[in-house]
Amino acid sequence: MAGKTKLLVEEAVTLKHSILHSELEALLVEAELVRSYQPTYNILLKDDKTPLYIVITKETFPRVLTARKKSLLYTQQKGTIFGPFPSAYKVRQVLHIARRIFPWCNERIKTGKPCFYFHLGLCSGACAGKIKTEEYQQTIVHLKEFLRGKTSKLLSSMKVELKRASATQDFEKAALYRDQMRMIEEVTKNPHILGPNLDLPQLSSLESENMLAELRRVLSQYISLPKTYVLERIEGYDISNTQGLRPVASMVVFTHGRADTQEYKSFNIRLGETPNDYGMLQEALTRRQLHPEWGMPNVVLIDGGKGQLRAALSVWKWQTPVVSLAKDPDRLLIYNQETERYTEHPLRERDPASILLQRVRDEAHRFAKSRHARRRTKSVLE
Repeated sequence: MAGKTKLLVEEAVTLKHSILHSELEALLVEAELVRSYQPTYNILLKDDKTPLYIVITKETFPRVLTARKKSLLYTQQKGTIFGPFPSAYKVRQVLHIARRIFPWCNERIKTGKPCFYFHLGLCSGACAGKIKTEEYQQTIVHLKEFLRGKTSKLLSSMKVELKRASATQDFEKAALYRDQMRMIEEVTKNPHILGPNLDLPQLSSLESENMLAELRRVLSQYISLPKTYVLERIEGYDISNTQGLRPVASMVVFTHGRADTQEYKSFNIRLGETPNDYGMLQEALTRRQLHPEWGMPNVVLIDGGKGQLRAALSVWKWQTPVVSLAKDPDRLLIYNQETERYTEHPLRERDPASILLQRVRDEAHRFAKSRHARRRTKSVLE
């Protein structure tokens, strides 16, 4: 037994342990305990100059920075310090996770224009004046609790804030808390969240993130969306019939950018067996809104041109953006209620948003055709 280990055993009075849900939580709690208690025998993290620290600056709009011990002593950086962390790799992992839950802005000079990270959903828009000071600082308070590893306490307080926001009908803020709580639970209960796949996620996951980020950017050009708007659930609709006979409307769902077949629904249209695609679409959307228990879509995509979009908007009552995808060439049609104008956004080849929209449209078309064929076959057999 090494000398310091023998001394440690001789001097130890009690032994305590905590069972945590993930490596992430263990890493954060360990760093906070070392910082708070400065244990004599933990020289690797306490005394070494190599480990990194996370620094949240003391500013009106705090920034989230990294610094080494020597740099902290030299600059006397004011703010809240977390760490030490054992490696730069671990710090990047922690910040990669945290920024997706609690977007912050690291722009020192506010130019009035959104920074690059704002378009990726990783900045709350302080750089462009899109968030109030108190809202930004509340996000930083939550971030600090997260970095201290106090996730249970954080989730409890956020649950209270969510109920308060709902009671005052501030549904945008309530949705923000709901999504943040969901992400916190996901990352703290995943035992492999700090594994090697985090910096290099699976291709499908990275592809979906890029698609959703680009689609959010495209929509924001034409529609006033909340700064924290999440494209978690996209619904696509299409109509299939044979000269008006046995019409079926499809509803496909893409969750986090990927087809979620368990959420698919179809509607046997009751309007009457005469060609009327607009009326059939209106019936499907009206019936869809009778089922909020299916989940609320973040965007609705209609297969068709301006006529289909106009028909859909005439019956759609929920506060969800409704857009359509027209063909020859493929282009996105968007209606802006403030200007009362329809705008066409051309889809570019290999553009992530274009690929996602086309996938939703094609899947809605495929599902509608398969359900119509099934209904037609059933009718013939009967």
